[in-house]
Amino acid sequence: MKRFSCKNRTVREDELTGKYLEAVALGNQERRLVLREVLSKASSVSHPRPEPEFYELCIEESDDVFRPGFILKQTRAQWSEIDGQVMWDEPEWERWPTLKKAESRCEEWRKSLAAQGFTQSDLDHF
Repeated sequence: MKRFSCKNRTVREDELTGKYLEAVALGNQERRLVLREVLSKASSVSHPRPEPEFYELCIEESDDVFRPGFILKQTRAQWSEIDGQVMWDEPEWERWPTLKKAESRCEEWRKSLAAQGFTQSDLDHF
């Protein structure tokens, strides 16, 4: 796993990112993952975010024998302090015939999220 961090990140943000990654890991056990990246925003100690939000980008190999290829997903999640857990939105997804095309589209999504400030990355290749 590659981990990029910012000196401005607070200990609390690192703790919440860790909780997010633990929650995601449970769901990953049954997925045929090729790539998974969790993106978050950095904040400064003077401006911490009360409920950090994350985006998960992942590429999964299709398990449908009649529709082979790769599924690219983008899922938004936010830490809910009230609930004490990660809350997920419905994923946006696309099906691509080749890994190269899925990776290319994933890079477009990554750039779009980076433009919105989601530059902190935890990246896994499987």
